[in-house]
Amino acid sequence: MLRISKLTDYGTVILAALASQPENTRLTAADVAQRTRIGLATVSKLLKSLQRGGLVTSTRGSYGGYHLARPPRKSALRRFSIPWKANSR
Repeated sequence: MLRISKLTDYGTVILAALASQPENTRLTAADVAQRTRIGLATVSKLLKSLQRGGLVTSTRGSYGGYHLARPPRKSALRRFSIPWKANSR
């Protein structure tokens, strides 16, 4: 059985929310929190961690926000999740 922490699970949910957006669309931490129904403080903490890890990038300013560092189709996470989707049907 695979065990993951709650923060790892939330991080995956946040990455999925960012991946579901059109390419180069930026979401604020508040937008991500609203879409994922995860608390804003937790989302902010995880987005900073994901940014340090190189998975997301951030832009400051009135049109700023977070987006994936690479398009979802080039993400290692997507390649990892494809076998799971095939087996879950």
